[in-house]
Amino acid sequence: MQQLRLLHFVIDRLRGVETPAPDLALVELQRIGFATGLTALAAELAVADFADDLQPYLRDQREQVALRVDRFRPIIGRVLAALAAVDVPATPVKGAELINGIWQSAAARPMSDVDVIVPPQLRAQAAAALVAEGFTCDGSSAHEDTFLAWGDGSVGRTDGEAAEHNGRIEIHPGWGEFIHGYVVRGSPIEAHTSVQELCGTECARLDLNGVTASVIGHLSSTVVRCEVRAVNVVDVWFCDAAGVDWSSVETLLDDSDPRLAGPGLWLASRLLPSVVPQHLVDRQVDRLPQSARRRLAGTEPSATLRDSSSRTTLGWRQAFAARTAERAAVLRQMARSKRVRL
Repeated sequence: MQQLRLLHFVIDRLRGVETPAPDLALVELQRIGFATGLTALAAELAVADFADDLQPYLRDQREQVALRVDRFRPIIGRVLAALAAVDVPATPVKGAELINGIWQSAAARPMSDVDVIVPPQLRAQAAAALVAEGFTCDGSSAHEDTFLAWGDGSVGRTDGEAAEHNGRIEIHPGWGEFIHGYVVRGSPIEAHTSVQELCGTECARLDLNGVTASVIGHLSSTVVRCEVRAVNVVDVWFCDAAGVDWSSVETLLDDSDPRLAGPGLWLASRLLPSVVPQHLVDRQVDRLPQSARRRLAGTEPSATLRDSSSRTTLGWRQAFAARTAERAAVLRQMARSKRVRL
């Protein structure tokens, strides 16, 4: 699996292991690089080790990702300031935190959006504040309100990152992740935040343990959807390298839906051996429905990676559904899927 080859190369280089660069054709690197989100980091770590004909593309991707990160930094500050002005507590998560002190090569961490959690009861006030700040509303669903800081919302480039492509802002009413037509909820985060500055504005920031729990939660949701971007596995590596306390992460995950814990830890344990304590992995996987545990036990990590050409089967999706309403949501969503796998 070519995506895993690039991921293993990146992880080895982060660990100081001089693994040879993958031997790929340019079209293959473009395809797997965009799917994994790892081309900028691969270029940062070892661009000269790749074939000569691949190096211009890798350098371009490193530049494009760095430009996007630089463009997002003031947007993070503007979003947080707009929410603070109307007394909406805001907690940035995912990329907004990872590029600010966790990723050692922050300019190589691709960002498609700014994710911010707000209290569910203040969702409408948050949306109004962002519109007043000049951001364009781009959609709303049960689990998020989306805005554009720049761009027109179109698909854009499909062979790599582009600085001018859409800069999105996603406002989440509480910690939740969309799976197969329904939303699963994470731990209440208020007790794990403190008022700190980020990008020039004070906000309710999670500590490293809280950020890591949210990273695991997001990774878990992509495992269940079989839409994993390998960059989100690298997020776990950087959280561990930054000194996360896994016992504190466990406490947060214990209070979260098991589908925001077990699947991501399962994948991390398979792709990042010795990073996550195995007892934590086992305990959180054991919380999953038996049908989900069986599915994971018979699945290779490569099968959960992003593949735009196929979709998961009804059996896979129903294995992770825990309630009647969720199973009904799966059936509604499944009716719209044409290609299946797993």
